Amino acid sequence: MDDPGDPWVPPTHILVREPTDASYVIPSWIEVGNRVIGVVATHLWAIDGVYELVSPELRRTTPTLQAIEPFVDHCGVSVPAVEARVRRALPRFTATLEVGWADLTIAAVRAETVSPTPWHRVDQSCAADSLTDYDAAIARTWGCNMCGRDPRTEFTPRFEAHRTGMRIDARIDLDITVAVCPSCHEILHQPLAPTASELMYGLRPPCPSCAARHADVVAVNHSDAPLPIGVTASSAPPDEVPDFHCGNCGHEW
Repeated sequence: MDDPGDPWVPPTHILVREPTDASYVIPSWIEVGNRVIGVVATHLWAIDGVYELVSPELRRTTPTLQAIEPFVDHCGVSVPAVEARVRRALPRFTATLEVGWADLTIAAVRAETVSPTPWHRVDQSCAADSLTDYDAAIARTWGCNMCGRDPRTEFTPRFEAHRTGMRIDARIDLDITVAVCPSCHEILHQPLAPTASELMYGLRPPCPSCAARHADVVAVNHSDAPLPIGVTASSAPPDEVPDFHCGNCGHEW
């Protein structure tokens, strides 16, 4: 009786795209039935899914990528965390993985979807930062700069410093730090994380006039307390001050 040998395993490839790209460019040499590990070139690199190249439903269209197990959610999976699990660096370019390496990598992706590695173990970008006096003063008055978590509640979070990547003056090589609660800080360090502006404005209502997500909170300025990013002061009487000002079209509501 013939020995059937090991079952056939489809080739597994790494494809890389930029965060601004809507999809992956699929080389012609990748065949239908092959597996693809999708890698996004974020500042720490992330995996956005494991896929199979499937045949198009209509003629004259190209094959497409279909997500397969393990399914990766919108947060993504950290490439450094996967590399730590398999003890081997993944290519940062289009490449084909040998069978054993591919299986280990997919197993590590599966493990990360179940129990993600804490962000601070693989991302040291905020490790040296502590709250400045300015940020601490803002946090005591305004709470978390992202979600607005109130510092005066019974169970006050321990605010942390997050380096935003924004600069007040491009000639000054210092990123702006903001005070954030631990929950928002974790979101900002997800493998496929939003920017600080995207998270902050995404937690606020869209403009009823232009639908943009750029609502600045309008506050009555009756003190010398510093204002956080995303808050604008008004000197109008309190009963005339709107809740929000759209930074896109100027509408107030």
